[in-house]
Amino acid sequence: MMLNKNIVLATILASAIIAGMSLNKYFKQRTIKPDNTLLIVGTNAEFPPFEYIENDTLIGLDIDLLQEVAKRMGKRIEFRDMPFSTLISQLQMGGIHLIAAGLTPTKERAEHVLFSENYVQGEPLVIVTLATKTPLKTIEDLKTKDVIVNDGFTAASYLSSFPEISLKRLPTVADAFLALTSQRGDAFVTAYNTIKPFFDQYGSEKFMTTPIEGTLEPAALAISKKHPELVEQINVILKEMEEDGSLEAFKRKWL
Repeated sequence: MMLNKNIVLATILASAIIAGMSLNKYFKQRTIKPDNTLLIVGTNAEFPPFEYIENDTLIGLDIDLLQEVAKRMGKRIEFRDMPFSTLISQLQMGGIHLIAAGLTPTKERAEHVLFSENYVQGEPLVIVTLATKTPLKTIEDLKTKDVIVNDGFTAASYLSSFPEISLKRLPTVADAFLALTSQRGDAFVTAYNTIKPFFDQYGSEKFMTTPIEGTLEPAALAISKKHPELVEQINVILKEMEEDGSLEAFKRKWL
């Protein structure tokens, strides 16, 4: 009886090994090889004029810019719209090759990603208040106030170093303007490029804006550390676009 049990166990073990080898072979065959002809770009379509949705189409400075970059690299391009707060984690996990989202290079972000050269040299952070309210023009004026910022944006990081300022963090620029106009905050702080499209569309007469002295918010592309070769390739193309005038043409169009 013991012998029969041993034979049965041996048979089961042998079958499992063979099955395992077959499964390994199957999964190896099913593994998708990297597509070197495709550039996958993560973005957040809530940030005009860099990227936003109009008539069900993704448009903006970053969209035009990356389409031209991909063309000069000889690659196809795929944009993936996702929440701003998930972009860097997706880049780290390898779900996307790079981020195009009007992203400002910072020391903190540089610990997790690689940055291209700046393609926008910078606009100041501005304080936006309702025209009917007492204007807030300096950091000192913001202390003890409720200040609206967009979570993950440079303004949120910058103002978090002032503990006397109470920050109301909201996910999108549209949410921030809604909160400000409904008086759920005393001011909205962001980059000038962020608010310009809203002023162009809805008018600026209801608001007062004041730049914060000593603040600039440049924009660069964030590139996965899994693909460091893209940094030099993209920088070369950005330099070419600067020299042939196409980069300036995109900025005139959108900014």
